[in-house]
Amino acid sequence: MLKKLLIPMFGIVALAVLSGIAVAGVPCSGTSTIVVTENNGSCTGAAVLCPKGDKDVVTVTVTVMDCYGTALSGKSVTLTPISTGFKFRTVDQSKVGTTDALGVVAYTYACVGGCGNLQFQAVVDGVTIGPSAAIYIANFDMNAVPSGSVDAVDLGIFGSNYGSTTYPCGDYNCSGVTDAIDLAIFGTHYGHTLCP
Repeated sequence: MLKKLLIPMFGIVALAVLSGIAVAGVPCSGTSTIVVTENNGSCTGAAVLCPKGDKDVVTVTVTVMDCYGTALSGKSVTLTPISTGFKFRTVDQSKVGTTDALGVVAYTYACVGGCGNLQFQAVVDGVTIGPSAAIYIANFDMNAVPSGSVDAVDLGIFGSNYGSTTYPCGDYNCSGVTDAIDLAIFGTHYGHTLCP
């Protein structure tokens, strides 16, 4: 009778131990992170991007860890923007990088069209990390379906929102209003097209 009880118990213990071993060294969505930051000191939590890539830069940092909190180096990480209403270069629609000794890999985005909240997700060994917290993007290419260029359509959209305190897409200096300063900034980017 004791033998009949011990054999199944041994099997349960062995399964628990093997399950624990299987998790070590495997990416874990619960401990891995994806963080989006921008370099616009006057506009914390937001970025002003130009299709030409000559304004702000958004950095996406992915840290890959197993479920025990151990950093995983040498892991291939595929990063993808998941928000709609943006236009990216073909090479930026899905970026691949490899984690360093600290389990970290960083990507940058500068050449973007569109406006609104932007989020990313990453995939490592079939495990999805994210989505990231959203970052707000103001852009000179304001079309709902971005054209990839700053043109007369965008100028019309800007003009119809001139003076608005509720249109952050055109508030490039984060003053809280779309005004003459923003128009001057817009003018310096008029005609710019998405980076090749």
